Amino acid sequence: MASGIFFLAFVAALIGIFFPYLPNVKRKHFAGAAGVSLFLMALGIGSNNNSGEAQADSAAKTSVATAPEAPSKAKAAAQPPEPAKPASKWEYREDKDEMRGTTAKFASIRSENTVDLDFPYGEVNGTIWVRRRPEDGLDVMFSVDSGQIMCNSFTDTYVSIKFDDKPIQRFSCTGSSDGSNDTAFLMGGSSRALTALKKAKRTIIEAEFFQKGRQQFVFETAGLEWK
Repeated sequence: MASGIFFLAFVAALIGIFFPYLPNVKRKHFAGAAGVSLFLMALGIGSNNNSGEAQADSAAKTSVATAPEAPSKAKAAAQPPEPAKPASKWEYREDKDEMRGTTAKFASIRSENTVDLDFPYGEVNGTIWVRRRPEDGLDVMFSVDSGQIMCNSFTDTYVSIKFDDKPIQRFSCTGSSDGSNDTAFLMGGSSRALTALKKAKRTIIEAEFFQKGRQQFVFETAGLEWK
């Protein structure tokens, strides 16, 4: 608005330079008025430009501040956290043979249930053992705290194992070399049993006991780590 008034004053003064139309006002006076009008008009234009730039800059900042989050960030925030993996119940240990300089590795897990084998054994847990020794390689075994498992190498004895909802598998078994009856070694199927154990979340072992028939032990076998 102010720039328009100064422009009109400049034009009027410019006309007066060539055609003085006011009495007692000389050409030099019109020339001075024209110069002043031009200067004021330039100041008004500059002020308007600065004001426009300030408004544009403010609008840009407001737009950035209110812009929505990137879709990827919004999607990531909306995704629920992954559930924590259940703690494994397997226990691990190593036994070093100082004489031979070798190390045996073990993994073991106890059953969730107990079985009453009557006197003199009472309530017992079962245990699955995975063992690797340099002298005899890999073994998978099933044992009880005390009791007599009916497994030997000279009769057709076996243990039955069910991995998750898979079909029941039979494994021939034999007892310990020291003659104790509380441990059954799986014969010819240790690698197969280990592969299944590493995948199974729940394992059931059924074995025959002296004067107690076949009894079942349940294990939560998820999370076995073995190489």
